[in-house]
Amino acid sequence: MNNHTQQTATSQDVCKHCLKLHIEPEGVTELSAGFLTREVAPGIFMLTNGNYQSLFVTTGEGVVLIDAPEPLVQFIEPAITDVTDEKLSTLIYSHGHSDHIGGASLLARPGFEIIAEERVAKFINQKHDGRRLSPTRTFTEQLLFQKGNRSISLKRDEFHSPEGDLIIHFPKEKVMMAVDFIAPGWVPLLDFDITGNMFVYLNAFDRILAYDFDAFISGHTADIAHRKDIELTKKYAFDVYETVKRIHGQINVAELLAKERDNEQAGIKLLIEQVTAAATADVKSRWLNGPMKGVDLWTESHCRAMLLYVRWSD
Repeated sequence: MNNHTQQTATSQDVCKHCLKLHIEPEGVTELSAGFLTREVAPGIFMLTNGNYQSLFVTTGEGVVLIDAPEPLVQFIEPAITDVTDEKLSTLIYSHGHSDHIGGASLLARPGFEIIAEERVAKFINQKHDGRRLSPTRTFTEQLLFQKGNRSISLKRDEFHSPEGDLIIHFPKEKVMMAVDFIAPGWVPLLDFDITGNMFVYLNAFDRILAYDFDAFISGHTADIAHRKDIELTKKYAFDVYETVKRIHGQINVAELLAKERDNEQAGIKLLIEQVTAAATADVKSRWLNGPMKGVDLWTESHCRAMLLYVRWSD
């Protein structure tokens, strides 16, 4: 056998999955293919286009996918075939928002299993938009989903959407996923990621930190999050809460409202504007040049959303 023949035989013998063409380690973000995957734990992969994330896992009995953002759908099959011959068999909805599951219809196939918590399933069925496929299996509050060699804990929460959100945990692999809860390296999006319940959101930090996990998938960015990212976001959120509560408590509400004696709603608007502005300046003085990006973009919205909670719900 000549050298050329030896080289050809060797290259043909290389398992295509061993190449893992689109897998990148943490700290490397090469998106020339339009996507990348990161192996979060053996057989568990985060897929991202740099903005949205989904997660897929091999089980020995088919691939389980968590979420199907439409911008990622075209990359799901290439990402899977990079690492396994197993076929996609199951989709789990983390919550009902269309930006994270609106690509589900593009994955439809015979026997495709779709799992959602019952109130999320009810919401999807009521929307009936054709993009978010109706779940084929529902559960109430929590489910230990087992497929092949994987056990996945699914537990309902409401830190983000009123229909419900899942806290998804792989206990053996110490991997967690809770979509739209944090974004590593960033403060939360507008209004604390448009949370529908600030009380539930603030208390969710301790509920999530009570789990045993090393890696955390947040639904956005090209990065895997870790426990320290949850702890840092908690520190920021509670700084906003304490700052807003302190400044609101110092306001002479009667005096301020008296400035608009004949128009109470204008007085309330003035109160919201003044407390929001003062709290925003205070929080920015500590965080603007700090460890997370987005303070200049979103802190004002955080202070306003927190004021609405502090004044009327806390």
